[in-house]
Amino acid sequence: MIKIVTSSSVPTGSTVALVNLCNRLNAGGYECKLFGPDHWHLDKCKSETLVEFRPEKGDVVVVHNIGLHSASDLQDVTATIERNRSNRWQDVLRRTVRGCFASAQKPDDFTLVLTCQGDGQSARQTNLSIFHKIHCLSDEQQIPHKAKLPVFVYPNLVDDLRKSGSKPAKVAGVVGTIKRENKLELSITQAFQDGMETVIIYGYLADPVYYFNDVKPVVEQHPGKVKFAGFVDDKQKLYDSASDVYCSASKPWSTVRLESALTGTRFHGPDSAGAEPMSNDRIVAAWVEALGLRKAGRP
Repeated sequence: MIKIVTSSSVPTGSTVALVNLCNRLNAGGYECKLFGPDHWHLDKCKSETLVEFRPEKGDVVVVHNIGLHSASDLQDVTATIERNRSNRWQDVLRRTVRGCFASAQKPDDFTLVLTCQGDGQSARQTNLSIFHKIHCLSDEQQIPHKAKLPVFVYPNLVDDLRKSGSKPAKVAGVVGTIKRENKLELSITQAFQDGMETVIIYGYLADPVYYFNDVKPVVEQHPGKVKFAGFVDDKQKLYDSASDVYCSASKPWSTVRLESALTGTRFHGPDSAGAEPMSNDRIVAAWVEALGLRKAGRP
């Protein structure tokens, strides 16, 4: 079985990407489950909670955003995540010592794969030598020692979207998880400078402190003109409701630019030019080949 395990399963871009991958693999006849600590993912794909995860012989385990020093850390992955998040000096010291003496041995009874969503920050907090393969979304991701690792590079899957039949005029969608690195306040400001009459914020509120300190003051400069929609699961509905989409963070691996093109939505952001898009079938085929997968029920 393919088991995707993540340290967070709230509705952010990485979780959506893992849900899509899980669903596409199952649709193709490859048994897959997504394991996460939160509950949002549980009705989105074949899935279980994180406490139910155990690596078993013959599994392909795909890890996202979990700092591992050795493969044995997966035996109680919930405890591993809790230790990694602790800022107590004893736990910080323990992680440092374990990192210095970490084993480079790869597991023998299951295949271990690291998927680097986002900027690849998690790759800098884990022992890369224990992984059989590493997945990156683009060549722009900064993965330590990437040239020395068995890496396959393919973007995330994209929802099946179509051009909107009709769109509102001068309505900007600011798309992205609400956290500092996405610079939503800059997107809102730019949208109004460009003559937008309404701005709708689409994204999960991951950092309330950032929102109230940085985003809310900008919103208050435009009373009645900024709406907060939160995370919207229906991507078609999201793009149908906006004439333009704004993003301020440079993320060449983001699917927003391609989704905007598919729906006929004007895209404003630093990633206006990107690599040639790939079909979902090609992306799934790349995962199947990279992991050496066989369909469920076949010897």
